[in-house]
Amino acid sequence: MNKEIKEKLKVLQDARRDLVRSTKQAHVKLTRQRNRLIADVKRTNVRLKRSREQLRKKSERLARASKTTLKKTREDLESQVATLKESIAAGKVEMQKMRSDLALVRRDLADARHHLSHALHVDKAIAKVGNVMAKKRVLRK
Repeated sequence: MNKEIKEKLKVLQDARRDLVRSTKQAHVKLTRQRNRLIADVKRTNVRLKRSREQLRKKSERLARASKTTLKKTREDLESQVATLKESIAAGKVEMQKMRSDLALVRRDLADARHHLSHALHVDKAIAKVGNVMAKKRVLRK
C-alpha cells in the first residue's frame, strides 16, 4: 500500500512540476513575442513619421518652385509624392496588421498568466495535500 501511495505521489509531483514549467514557458514566450511586436510597431511609427515629413517637405518645395522649372519640378515632386503616399499607405496597412497581431498576443499572454496563476494555486493545493498525507503517515506509525 505504501509503495502505491509513493508511486502516486511521485506521479502527482511530476505532473505538478510539468504543469508549472509549461505555463511559465508559455508566459515567457508570449511576453517576448509581445515585446517584439511592440518594437515593430514603434519602428513602423517612426518610418511613417519620416515619410510624412518627407511628403510635407516635398509639397513645400513644389509650392516654392520657380515658374521656369515649375512643370518639370512639379512632375518630379508629384511622382515622389505619389511614391511616398504609397509607402505611407503600405505602412498604415502593415501597422494595422501588427496591431491586430499584438492584440492577439496580448490576449494569449493574459490567458497564459491566468493559467500560470491557476497552476501555481494547484501547486500550493497539492503541496497542502502532500503535507496532510505526510502527517497522517506520521500519526499511523
